Amino acid sequence: MDETFIQCKRTATVVGSMVIPKYCDPKTVYTQKDIQTDMLSEHGVNLSYMQAWRAKEKALQFLRGNPADSYNKLHKYFYILEETYPGSVVKLKKTADECFLYAFVALCTSISCWQHCRPVVVVDGTFLKSAYRGIMLTTSTMDAAESLNAVTKDARELPIFDLLEYMRTLLERWTNEKLLKAKGIFTFLGSKFNKELKNNRTLSQKLRVRASTDHIHTMLDGVKRYIVSLENKKCSCGQFQLEELPCAHALAALRHRNETYENYCSPYYTRESPLRTYEIPVNPLPDESKWNVPQHILDELVNPPMGDKRQPGRPQKERYKTYNETKSKKYKVSCGNCGGKGHNKRSCKNAPKKK
Repeated sequence: MDETFIQCKRTATVVGSMVIPKYCDPKTVYTQKDIQTDMLSEHGVNLSYMQAWRAKEKALQFLRGNPADSYNKLHKYFYILEETYPGSVVKLKKTADECFLYAFVALCTSISCWQHCRPVVVVDGTFLKSAYRGIMLTTSTMDAAESLNAVTKDARELPIFDLLEYMRTLLERWTNEKLLKAKGIFTFLGSKFNKELKNNRTLSQKLRVRASTDHIHTMLDGVKRYIVSLENKKCSCGQFQLEELPCAHALAALRHRNETYENYCSPYYTRESPLRTYEIPVNPLPDESKWNVPQHILDELVNPPMGDKRQPGRPQKERYKTYNETKSKKYKVSCGNCGGKGHNKRSCKNAPKKK
């Protein structure tokens, strides 16, 4: 075997073992250039870019193992999930030749909390960047959807076992953080909705109120006119019934009646809602070495999915943007001479004439 090849493998193995801690958190960005810089400054070793790349791949292999082996852990992982979280729904579907098809996980804590959440469901999908690719679909409330997209961006490169455990620990952390935050709220509404109500109250001060009946009022805002039905919790502006929170017009009507707002807000916006949503904790799983799994579960085989593996090269981090998103951020030309938009310095007609 070529001595150069052997030396490259040794270098990658040694350096890879040294940088393993840098990749324990998927959100950590530690590039090949960083490896080169650290190896030179800390150890006086000058690595080429390719050597640093091999070291990174070796570190990820040490840390996460073979991507194909990750699928064989699923049966015992799902068994432990059902044992730790009774009432959870976990499904693993395979093809006739034992190849992975899809997995479904809904922990009991997530199932129970739905009854305390506003019934608006957001289903989002993202392409996975691991060796065998695939698609991950998540279902969440509207507020959690944006957060999920942000925090799972870097986890998409993880093998399937690590990806599922990453999502579980994320839910574990979020549940605790949200509960602590809810316990720190002492107003009738949550902080987000309390702020919105405060803004609406400020806007309501300039409105003139004309009562038609006990529950129907006309709001005069300059030349504009809005009709509020407190009994039906509706306003002709549409905001009251859509957001289930008193709009500025509804608050003006309530002030005219000397009535408070509490009975006109969605119960999902109150302080009690997140307290009940997150009251059941997501308990941690024991270390994998401590799992007590029956032998017949361990004997179950799960092969990687059929199809082509991901092609070599750096996977794309960001999703493809829509035409409207790219159009809105399109570079706009500005003039270096007059500061105007839509033309450059050469075509500027505002430049002083040469004498």
